[in-house]
Amino acid sequence: MKRVVAFSLLFLQLLFAAALPVEFRGNEHIDESRLYEVMGIPKPLFFEFWKEKPQMDPEKVNALLPVIENYYRSRGFYHTKASSRIEKGKILIVIEEKEPIRVADVSTISLLDITGIIPFKKGDRFDAELFVRSKQKIKRHYTDNHYCNVNLDAKAFIDIEKNEAYIVYDILPNEPCVFGKITIHTPESVDERIIRSLLMFREGDPYSTELIRRSYRDIYANEGIERVVIDDTKHQDNRVPVNVNVSVYEKPLHFTAGAGYSSDEGINLQMGIKHRNFFGNLKTVGFDVRYSQIKEYVRMTAEMPLAHHNRLGLEAGVKKEIFDGYDEYSVLAKFNLKHLRHPHYFQESIIFERTDTRNSKDPVNFPNGKLLIVSPKIGWEVDKRDSFLDPTKGYRLELDGMGSIRSSISDATYYKLFGSASWHRSVEWGIFSTRLKLGSIKVTDGRIPPSYRFYAGGMNSNRAYNYRQLGPKNRNGDPIGAYSIAEGTVEFRVPLGESFRWIVFSDVTFLGQDEFPDFGKAYIAVGPGIRYMTPMGPIAFDVGFDINDFGEFAFHFHIGELF
Repeated sequence: MKRVVAFSLLFLQLLFAAALPVEFRGNEHIDESRLYEVMGIPKPLFFEFWKEKPQMDPEKVNALLPVIENYYRSRGFYHTKASSRIEKGKILIVIEEKEPIRVADVSTISLLDITGIIPFKKGDRFDAELFVRSKQKIKRHYTDNHYCNVNLDAKAFIDIEKNEAYIVYDILPNEPCVFGKITIHTPESVDERIIRSLLMFREGDPYSTELIRRSYRDIYANEGIERVVIDDTKHQDNRVPVNVNVSVYEKPLHFTAGAGYSSDEGINLQMGIKHRNFFGNLKTVGFDVRYSQIKEYVRMTAEMPLAHHNRLGLEAGVKKEIFDGYDEYSVLAKFNLKHLRHPHYFQESIIFERTDTRNSKDPVNFPNGKLLIVSPKIGWEVDKRDSFLDPTKGYRLELDGMGSIRSSISDATYYKLFGSASWHRSVEWGIFSTRLKLGSIKVTDGRIPPSYRFYAGGMNSNRAYNYRQLGPKNRNGDPIGAYSIAEGTVEFRVPLGESFRWIVFSDVTFLGQDEFPDFGKAYIAVGPGIRYMTPMGPIAFDVGFDINDFGEFAFHFHIGELF
């Protein structure tokens, strides 16, 4: 009998200690995924449907309730109480958020304008995390604008009884700073002058941490670099000496392989090999192959950094691409010279392309046959966005033009011009983003491959249509492309909890069969989208509808914001 009782007690103890699912109730202002992380039990991602719901040992829950309350305090809820109970086979954590601390006043003493950096205005809920980040952003703003020594005295006075916060920012900078002596340490295989040419600053230039960040980016753009440290911490009054230490990979041979999916090209497979320091000085030579459901190629690339922010490149390969109505095989070689003049990027290229149009179902719009086109190309870009994958402010401009004259080495006299501009601004409710694209082709002698035309539709174009499916079609229902295009996009990106963002967008497209679009016929798309925020950028899903025919719609999946 005693054994039965002892066994029963042990069984009940084990049953009580077994992990149970955890749910929250009352958390109106803090997303549950963030609360799971605070408790040390990360919630599965939204697409990980095969994983069980977060669970925890019931005996550990009470010890974590103060952690939840402290986190709420950091977000402005100083009176929050958390309790727990077991209900219907799960742990229920009940949160009483109560009234938050509201900002009663914000005062600043600053030489530079910091109004766009301060995240609070009167009546906002006080948030300690935002307050700490604002101090970091203010210091960065000053160091970006030549002040290397900044005395920042920022305080938040909290009145718990009145639920009010009084915030003070007092910034006292020194005299504007300049870069001092620059010392560079490199391995034997890399000439110090190459690294010096990649720096965005010289001795005596006005000091700016933005230039240091851009120098990091430009140096790491060389794939042979394993690590670089730019040390600017040893200030000497208003002079900032800089020590640069660079190391390269001991094993420069690098293999890559990957797989992915996009709504434009379907399944993507890629494999390559690259030597990242070929005969020293960060020269690269690579070979890669790529396959998708509509495109495949084999390619060789080579690149060599030059002095004064210049780079010399070569690309050669063979490619097959499937279009609706025809297939195209091509042999391509491209030589290019790139120049970086912060914040401007220039490129001059000469492109040799031998195309072979086959299996055409429309010999009028897509004539079978081979063409040789030799085209000089020039391009210019300026990128002032704060992020490549997830921009919240700034702008980007891009212009390029190419063309040729019909001769023994080129089968057409033509030009092709293209330009795009995007702009982003953070506003109270989220991010406002807009983009404009313009393109024009003019052929005066001979003909160009049909793939040179503008094809609209898809996640980077008009999202009411699938990839390359918008615009005039031939009698077989295949899109014939356009010789001119104008596209505009407006997006509103609004946070949805800690990890998600929803968007609404509108895309408008105008196409033309000569060098000017027909602005009398507009293709307009509207639709919503959802973003799941990850370290590698937002995972995005969009659905677009033609505003004149909601039966015309398309789904799009991609990683990173489109512009």
